[in-house]
Amino acid sequence: MNEDKQNISSIYQQIDEAMVNKDTDILDNILDDGYILVHITGYHQDKQEWLEQIESEEMKYYKTMPQRTTITIDSNTAILDCDTKIDARIYGFRRIWGMKMKMNFEKRGGSWRPVKAIATSN
Repeated sequence: MNEDKQNISSIYQQIDEAMVNKDTDILDNILDDGYILVHITGYHQDKQEWLEQIESEEMKYYKTMPQRTTITIDSNTAILDCDTKIDARIYGFRRIWGMKMKMNFEKRGGSWRPVKAIATSN
């Protein structure tokens, strides 16, 4: 795996760990200010709203279980595709959510920044 792919994979792992640890400071630093999360429902959520819902535990993450990850790089953009399972309580409903996560990255000033994530059901 080349250095860029290793960096992107590491960032994704940091995001997963920060979600489980409810570390919104780390998430705030890693994610681009314009970051958008598109939920399985199709709802587009900006970074600030998502972080607030993690803080309030409207979205509580217990464990992430990535199954298969691929990373495709095209110049200064990259896409991480991950089949994953997430043990989470979302708006009061706890279960293991099977999903495909597609995370878009942009390379800025030599660093990769997640700018958008799209979750779809398996």
